[in-house]
Amino acid sequence: MFRRYRSRRADGRPHRLRRGVVAAGSAMMRELSELPAAQDPAVQRYFSSRVNWFFLFAALVMYSIAWPTLPLTHELPAYTLPVVAAFASLPLALAWAAPTVGWAVSVVSAQVIGLIIPTANGWPWSIQVTHLIVLLVLTTCTYLRGPLTWLPVVWVSTCLVIYFAAPGNDGLGWAFGLTFLAIVVALIRFLVRSRRQLRARTEETELAESQKVVLEERARIARDLHDVVAHRMSVVVVMAQTARYRLSEVSDEAAGEFDEIASAARTSLNEVRQLLGVLRLEGDAPAAPNPGLDDIEALVDATRRTGAEVTLVDELDHSLVGDTAALVVYRIIQESLANATRHAPGSRIDVRVIAHGTAGLEVGVRNSVATAAPMGLSGGGAGIPGMIDRAKTVGGTLGAGPTPDGGFAVRALIPLGEATIRMIDETPTVSGDRPAIEGSATSAGVPTSAGDRPGTH
Repeated sequence: MFRRYRSRRADGRPHRLRRGVVAAGSAMMRELSELPAAQDPAVQRYFSSRVNWFFLFAALVMYSIAWPTLPLTHELPAYTLPVVAAFASLPLALAWAAPTVGWAVSVVSAQVIGLIIPTANGWPWSIQVTHLIVLLVLTTCTYLRGPLTWLPVVWVSTCLVIYFAAPGNDGLGWAFGLTFLAIVVALIRFLVRSRRQLRARTEETELAESQKVVLEERARIARDLHDVVAHRMSVVVVMAQTARYRLSEVSDEAAGEFDEIASAARTSLNEVRQLLGVLRLEGDAPAAPNPGLDDIEALVDATRRTGAEVTLVDELDHSLVGDTAALVVYRIIQESLANATRHAPGSRIDVRVIAHGTAGLEVGVRNSVATAAPMGLSGGGAGIPGMIDRAKTVGGTLGAGPTPDGGFAVRALIPLGEATIRMIDETPTVSGDRPAIEGSATSAGVPTSAGDRPGTH
């Protein structure tokens, strides 16, 4: 016998039969997929979900049970059996895709069957067990996925249908059970919905935070590029424009070349500022170098080479200043010198970096009245506001504005350790008043208005 079984397996007939069934099924699916109804988007959405496939399979199983058992529970002609069984079981296929529609078909068919089709063999219910199971599943899915406005209607209608379909006084117990089911499912739906909303809001918050970080980083890069590139270009413009006055024996041809250099540098400077404006919204840029207090002397020397008269007073112990505060001080002085050479050509510029008590330092840049017409260079709008922002990043304050003698002054207080309001408030300004803080009233010595200097910075 064992040999006969092995010989049957050896001829390959079972394998050929299995392959034939699979091939026939694949061909049938291809034929069905080419039907016009299969091209409908709603049909494609339905069959793209595994949950819908599960309920379709369950509906077919319930149908296969309802059809042969229907004559045992109800008296009706044989030709009506497949139709009645279909209304009792097939709505289950819509339990996930369209639960409200499936529930409506099931509850109406249950009511009609209970009213017009008599029961047989002493069956106590007016509907089949399969119909009852399908109705309960559809009711639960409607509670979970149906419109909220329909939930009271679904609850009341289902309770009434089952109340009259149940034998004797059992309908009242079913009504209480359906009420409890409605409450539990409603709570589950509320919990799931709340978690989804919380997850969505969390994702929105994380996205907003990430966008904020990106925008802040771009603004920082733009500010650094403004401090580095714009300052160097301003120096080139000033050196080119003042070359004929600083250098002896400059021919007219050389003077013309210097004028062209100044014009090209001025155009490039304006284009750089336009690019920086775009960078504040989008794009990337390499990080700027991080100079410190030791580089201030070289910065002042570069400004002197433009013909400006600059004096530097640096009485600070550089070892007491951290890298971040040193970078802020450097950028403030750099921007102040660029503003002075741009808006007050020929003025005398005084720069000082001194200790402020035992817990801070003071940065001051003051220029006298201009002796020549200001250069036609538009500021990028990031000068003084950028300096104020930089001072704030280390807990400091900055004031800027015209002085009584017609010049301009910038003064910043930068804490070295823990910043205290008392340290800032008790310090007199250049004119003897309280130090100016951005947005506050100020003295003539160190005002805070960013728009008092001609042009924007």
